Amino acid sequence: MTLSGVMRFVLNRNTLSGVALASALVAAACASSAPQAALSGTRWQAQSIEGAPVAYRTPTIEFAADRISGTGGCNRYFGVYQVTGAQISVGDVGSTEMACEPVVMAQEAAFHTALGDARHFRREGETLVLASASGDVLVFRPAQ
Repeated sequence: MTLSGVMRFVLNRNTLSGVALASALVAAACASSAPQAALSGTRWQAQSIEGAPVAYRTPTIEFAADRISGTGGCNRYFGVYQVTGAQISVGDVGSTEMACEPVVMAQEAAFHTALGDARHFRREGETLVLASASGDVLVFRPAQ
């Protein structure tokens, strides 16, 4: 084998090693973000809050990358979320501060409390359930 043949072999081998390493890193990144990706890009409407059906203006939630946004029924809100396996945490939630009817404000307060208490999530067909340590707190259906 000539020197140029050896150099081509070494370069090809190094190139293949680099491609293999890059592929492994991409696969690891995809695997670690898969649960978050399962929610990212989805929009939901609350069906129940702490076991009670939504009776007034419907709260919503939209997941995008590591951010959430939606309406509590009266005010728009926004925040961040993180998913690890079936665990979810919601934080840094802020909202507008409009006033609505007292019953709507009470439902919105219960929604925000339940959202902050959520520790686990699961998908059951067309339903998304966010649960606290003590049980289901929010049940959602896909937004239309």
